[in-house]
Amino acid sequence: MDYRKLELSFHEKAGFRAAVISTGMMIGWAFYDSVIAGLAAGIALMMTENMYKKGMLEKRKRRLLSQFKDLLYSISSFVSTGRSLGQALEESIDFWRGTYDDQDYIMRELKQMTKNIKESNMPDVDSFDDFAKRSGLEDAEDFVMVCKTCKATGADFSKAAERSAGIIEDKIDIERELSSIMVQKRFEGRVIASSPFGLILMIKILSPDYMAPLYETTLGRAVSTISLVLMAAGLTVMERVIQIEI
Repeated sequence: MDYRKLELSFHEKAGFRAAVISTGMMIGWAFYDSVIAGLAAGIALMMTENMYKKGMLEKRKRRLLSQFKDLLYSISSFVSTGRSLGQALEESIDFWRGTYDDQDYIMRELKQMTKNIKESNMPDVDSFDDFAKRSGLEDAEDFVMVCKTCKATGADFSKAAERSAGIIEDKIDIERELSSIMVQKRFEGRVIASSPFGLILMIKILSPDYMAPLYETTLGRAVSTISLVLMAAGLTVMERVIQIEI
């Protein structure tokens, strides 16, 4: 499994399209009181599918990174007792079995790496390197580099693994805290950016006659269009401002 890529399943695509069409219909009803405008807005929102996939990838990466941190803990623990990397990977399966399900990313990868080592006679470092490349995790690639360096120079792998694992774990903790802050700020920004839309919906429902001039005159439709464009622009700017690479 290549964690750097994502192909939406049929159900995921259907759910996404149903959501954007529904949102588009609400926009068309609130701003133009028109089904045609709603369908047009829904079709336009279809173009945000790549943004949706990017968000799903980020969510999967955060989950994988959290599980990888736990894996580093077990690897450093087993290696410190004299186990090789391959043995540490194999014993980590039983170590984390009560914490993770067999379908969790790290459990599937541990089983695959162990299978590659035992059945395909793949070197343990190469098997871990394959996972690191597919994961897209910079921290995993850094750990592989430590393993390769120790193997090439004959350095004490147990001490190097323990020290590097500690450094990487601290880095992951910091990244997780920053990511949590970013998620919170993104949510707050989306609420603020979409609040005018919620206000318009409320007025439309509670006092439809008050909104009638927006739908019945050319000036009203122009005001609705300008308002919608400004809301979309504000949301886009907000997303870009808080899109900071950690």
